[in-house]
Amino acid sequence: MRSPDPALDPETGSRPETVTAAVLYLMTHYARTGCPRLALCISRHLQCLATHPDAAPVVRDICAGMHGAWQEAACAGRCSGEKLH
Repeated sequence: MRSPDPALDPETGSRPETVTAAVLYLMTHYARTGCPRLALCISRHLQCLATHPDAAPVVRDICAGMHGAWQEAACAGRCSGEKLH
């Protein structure tokens, strides 16, 4: 099954710069809304960058460390009754 997000789809050969731009965009909107769905998307993008073979090692390390915090933010929204898809 293909990923619904082209930036996360390994078949499209996504560049780390594209995924980084997308995650910055999502973080900006999360800061405005606090939406747990955005937190989940951010977590997934960070996970993608943490394992991306073309990302710089420092980017992979930072994204791996941040991934857990964003996953917790998504879970907090889910635990408060917000449905995530």
